Amino acid sequence: MRWTGAAALLLALAACRERAEAPPAEAKAPAVEAKAPAVEAKAPAANAAQVERGRYLAEHVLGCVSCHTERDFGRFGGPMTGTPLAGACFGDGWELPGRVCAPNITSDPEHGVGRWTDVELLRALREGFGRDGRDLFPMMPYLELRALSDADARAVVAWLRQVPASPRATPRTQVPAEVSEELKGLAAPLTTAVAEPGPTPVERGRYLATVAQCAFCHSGPPGPGGPGPFAGGRATPTPHGAEQAPSLLLPPKGRLPPDEDAFVARFTAFREVADAPVRDGQLNRLVMPWRDFSGMREDDLRALYRYLKTASAPVAAKAGD
Repeated sequence: MRWTGAAALLLALAACRERAEAPPAEAKAPAVEAKAPAVEAKAPAANAAQVERGRYLAEHVLGCVSCHTERDFGRFGGPMTGTPLAGACFGDGWELPGRVCAPNITSDPEHGVGRWTDVELLRALREGFGRDGRDLFPMMPYLELRALSDADARAVVAWLRQVPASPRATPRTQVPAEVSEELKGLAAPLTTAVAEPGPTPVERGRYLATVAQCAFCHSGPPGPGGPGPFAGGRATPTPHGAEQAPSLLLPPKGRLPPDEDAFVARFTAFREVADAPVRDGQLNRLVMPWRDFSGMREDDLRALYRYLKTASAPVAAKAGD
C-alpha cells in the first residue's frame, strides 16, 4: 500500500526511529503479559508535587491534552472545544489512512482509563502497546516518549488518576488491515530504567526537545543524505492546507531566534490568541501546539533554546570550512 501525506510521514519517521533506537527483535515478547515493566508495578502514593509535575508535562510539554481533546480546527490555532482528555478523532483532511482516534483518557472506568493499571498506562505511554496488546498508531508519539524518565512517566500517570471522569465514548481507530500490518513491530518494551536528564541546561533542553517531539516535526525528510535534525522542510496536511515545519537552526540556515529572550517571547505570545476563523492556504497554526507550549516554564524554554543552538554548531562549522 502506498501512503500519502501525514500517514506516510508518520510511518517513515517511526520506522527510522525504530531501527535506530528500539531493542533487537528478539527482545520483543509476543504478548503484553510477557513484557516486564521497566519500572516497578507498585508505585508509592502520589503527592501534590508529583501530580503537578504530571499536569505540567501533559498540558504544556507532551501534547497529551491537545491530541486527546476535541478542537475547533476552523479557528486559528485549533482551540479546544471538548472536555479535556475525553477523546478526539482525526479523519478527513488530515490524509490519514482511515479514522485515527485519540481515546478518552480521563479517569472514567467505562470509557476512559479508570480501570487501567499503572503498568498498562506506562506501556501505552512509552512502549506503544494498547491494553489489548496491539501496536498503537504512531500518531501517539511513543517512540519519542520512550525517552521520558521513569519519574516523569509516573508523574503523568499520577496526574491522569486525578483527571475528572468523562463518560464520553470515543470510536476506535480504524485503518486498513495492511496498514496495521505495516505498523507491527514499532511498539517495543523498555527493558531498562530511564533516568532523569543531566543537570545542565543543554542536557535538559535535549530531553525536552525529545519528549516534546521537536525533532520529529522539525527535522528534514528522512533517509540517507537528508538535511539532518532540526533542518525543517516537512509539510503536514491539515483540513485547510499543509503546514510546513520551519528549520530550528540559527540564521541564515533557519529561523531560530538569535537570542533566548526572543525565543521565550515567541512562545509566551500565544498565551493570548484571538480565535479568528482560519482560511484555506494560510498558516493557521493547526499543527504546532502553540497554545500548549505557551505554558512552558521560562527556565525550560531557555534550556530548550540552548540545546537547539548546539544543533546549529555543526552547520556553522561546515559553512565556515
